[in-house]
Amino acid sequence: MRRTLSFALLISLTLATTIYANTYTVSTNSELSEVYTANMDTGILTINWGNETKVFSDMVGHTGQASRTLVPFNGGPALSYENSGSNTHFEVFYTLTLREKVPFIDCVYGNIRNGQNGVSIRKAVCNLQKPLSSNYQDLIFTYSDNWIEASNTVSLQSVMTEPSEAADAPLGQLGEVYVALRYDSVEELMSATPKTIATVGAKNHEVTIGNAYLVYEADGITPLALDIETDPATHSLKRLTPTELLLAVEAD
Repeated sequence: MRRTLSFALLISLTLATTIYANTYTVSTNSELSEVYTANMDTGILTINWGNETKVFSDMVGHTGQASRTLVPFNGGPALSYENSGSNTHFEVFYTLTLREKVPFIDCVYGNIRNGQNGVSIRKAVCNLQKPLSSNYQDLIFTYSDNWIEASNTVSLQSVMTEPSEAADAPLGQLGEVYVALRYDSVEELMSATPKTIATVGAKNHEVTIGNAYLVYEADGITPLALDIETDPATHSLKRLTPTELLLAVEAD
């Protein structure tokens, strides 16, 4: 029997509601010992290091069902953008670095859910070195439009039937390894909790049941690594190079 539940409705029902504090502070352990502070009421982001201070307006806050916040990410600061009001759900992290007293966005990590078929898209772009500005959230769209278009062709109907069959949503290729998100059940589809699978020939390796991001160079085309989230609270990451991922597959 075919399940005829609406993807748009079910996606909206499974999105969690988050309550935010007014002020966030994230510190780094770099030589500059930067301290980033964001005020959700005023929208101001303040960066302090040594005797230096920089203040940026219109950087955080809520607009409808979209929010921009300051969060810890993999041992450093990041700005996050989340939009649960659109058909396609966006959760994006923009990692911050200081170079010659100027803040830059180094990487963008996107955890996106296609509103058409429910497919998750977990990809990142690094080595960007984009100067920080108040419209930083738009940087993801340089890449995500193509990612979403490619994911529109993925069919997950096999997990919606009874008995269900596993379905894979390709992420991309890293060296000799093909990386995909595998849905074993309709519950995994509706909760957006697929497994990340690495494949070489007939050999499969389950990388993680959590988030993992296929990372590209700044051109958005050249694969760089696979970043595996080891702690969802701090978004700590473990990076696997193409060689390390290949060895993991061959070891199974």
